[in-house]
Amino acid sequence: MHYHLKLRGMQFLATFIFANSLFIAATTAPAHAQAMREVFELPADCTFAVTSQLQGSPDDWKLTARLEHCDRIKRLTRLSETLAPDQRPRFYEGIIPASRLPSAFGVDLPVLRVVFPERTFFDTGKSNLRPEARRIAALVSESLRKEPADVAMFVAGHADIRGSDDQNEALSINRADAVARDIFQRGVNSTSIWRIGFGEDMPLFGGNTDTEFALNRRVEFLFSAKPEVVAVWLADQQFGELCQSRSDIDSNACKSGLKFRDDYEAEKVDLNPHKPTFVRRGPSKSVRYTPNRELSTKANPTAVARVQAIPSGTRKIRIDPVNPRSNPVRVTL
Repeated sequence: MHYHLKLRGMQFLATFIFANSLFIAATTAPAHAQAMREVFELPADCTFAVTSQLQGSPDDWKLTARLEHCDRIKRLTRLSETLAPDQRPRFYEGIIPASRLPSAFGVDLPVLRVVFPERTFFDTGKSNLRPEARRIAALVSESLRKEPADVAMFVAGHADIRGSDDQNEALSINRADAVARDIFQRGVNSTSIWRIGFGEDMPLFGGNTDTEFALNRRVEFLFSAKPEVVAVWLADQQFGELCQSRSDIDSNACKSGLKFRDDYEAEKVDLNPHKPTFVRRGPSKSVRYTPNRELSTKANPTAVARVQAIPSGTRKIRIDPVNPRSNPVRVTL
């Protein structure tokens, strides 16, 4: 998606028809995970999203996952209308095909990505929630209380390139944790909430302007029927969203500097009131982005991102974008 589609206040040059995209996704099985597309229009009725191919399935969540995905976007959009225009989120959706998920799932599943402006949540260099952020936390919590059982939401924190790697990683984790815990403490029904920080490693935009820095230090919410679905997208697909720019020079310079680690950890939020601690585990494997890496990933439709739980009982998922074909998804909750 081009840079000018992302910046607020500029005219959109494309229109995405939400109902049509979900209908296509519900009736076809994509060979590759799709790049996320922004949701501009909402259907009047979400019942079309129940796919007939699953009728009679003993797993109700498979039958209703797309319906709930559609309802989720409509509900969050409606609740967000109470916010000031410059605090409202943008919505993106994608489909993770069954070939990239645990075999027990057996169906393609949608992911919803919700991006709020960073300045809404925190002051520069801080992880304490601003008053506006608490309103958003209350809004998200209200939405989650209307979700069916076992839906997963991830809160992902990101930083810009200013500051050291360690500082930015810690800041992104602490920010994601602060948002996730505030939402959790307000009540969320049985939704599982996970937090993860990526530091400066996943810049949404190339360039070094204040606007681009502000867009890169962001908090994102990701929703799906199961945590494995979000984890696969984080491990294998989000790099396709990075380094957007109006200038190919800026975009290529940004991509050439990308360096991913193999051990990002998502932690499940629970009643344990512990404050997150940042422990440097020593050097970890990393890889610089190259076009060939993206091509090699797309060339194998059966490749499955490595999402490994470590160890049983810790409520952590290890996410590895470095070795996308190394292991199948394995999560122990």
